[in-house]
Amino acid sequence: QGIHLHSHNFTLRYNTTIPRQVGLAGSSAIIVSAFRCLMKFYGVDEASLPRTILPHLVMTTETEELGLAAGLQDRVVQVYEGLVAMNFDEEHMAQHGHGIYECLDPSILPRMWLAYVTKNSDSGTCRDTCLPS
Repeated sequence: QGIHLHSHNFTLRYNTTIPRQVGLAGSSAIIVSAFRCLMKFYGVDEASLPRTILPHLVMTTETEELGLAAGLQDRVVQVYEGLVAMNFDEEHMAQHGHGIYECLDPSILPRMWLAYVTKNSDSGTCRDTCLPS
């Protein structure tokens, strides 16, 4: 993309309170945070790396580098930091490399509760049984 990166060294450490393997997108949250740290460290702004592109970069990191099952939805929400309407129109995706994302006011939602089990499991296994074959 023609973005010049300096050759300074860095160390990246993280700590998370997101429970592991319960389907709360913890790995992608860490990767989104890592991308943001790297962008700040290298002085890469949104003009150079638009927010619309970042979810795909995060998903590619998860699927190709880490071998994890991943889709765009969690990554879009994390990059846009809130309630987002997502349209993954195939033609638009093919032409632009990203979906159509619109930030929405969370006050339009009814009161919601989050439930999860504390016993670790492979959340991908559970999702795999829901996907059409």
